[in-house]
Amino acid sequence: MSASSALPQFTFNPNAYTLGLFEQKDITCECCQQPRPYNYTGPIYCEADVEDLCPWCIADGSAAAKWDAEFQDWASVEGNSPDPAEASAPINAASLEEVVSRSPGYNSWQQGVWLTHCQDMCVFLGYVGGEDIRPLLPELRPDLQDWPNEDFLLQSLSADGGLTGYLFQCRHCGQHRLHIDCD
Repeated sequence: MSASSALPQFTFNPNAYTLGLFEQKDITCECCQQPRPYNYTGPIYCEADVEDLCPWCIADGSAAAKWDAEFQDWASVEGNSPDPAEASAPINAASLEEVVSRSPGYNSWQQGVWLTHCQDMCVFLGYVGGEDIRPLLPELRPDLQDWPNEDFLLQSLSADGGLTGYLFQCRHCGQHRLHIDCD
């Protein structure tokens, strides 16, 4: 690989490499047919059965174009309705397209929900447990309304357990957001 092949960075998933969404593994990418040292391990929504995919083809949109693929299901973006006849919340269209087509998704138990704030896509920071969110509780409380037992949540929430937290942050105002999923 040449010096111009530095690992691509992802605006909406800046920690993708440290979160394990790419594994260091020599592959021949099924999209670009190039030998690559990283393979994508996150979700991809398409009809094709894609096994070997490099971060470069995600970042430049070629994988999404080749397989009509999404890395975050459009209908699972907060505020978007799966019914095209229903009005969706106003979200920055360029950011939405970047998350869906040119950003690695994140692994979750059921299906990832990408959170929004300030009419834009939030940045996915990572998987979190109860102790991780404790200092953020005041700003996360709107996202915790469905969890009436805060003590239970703080004790049970784990970055890699059966009840997992997914931490996001608004690019504009810095507000943290939390999605919770369980096995």
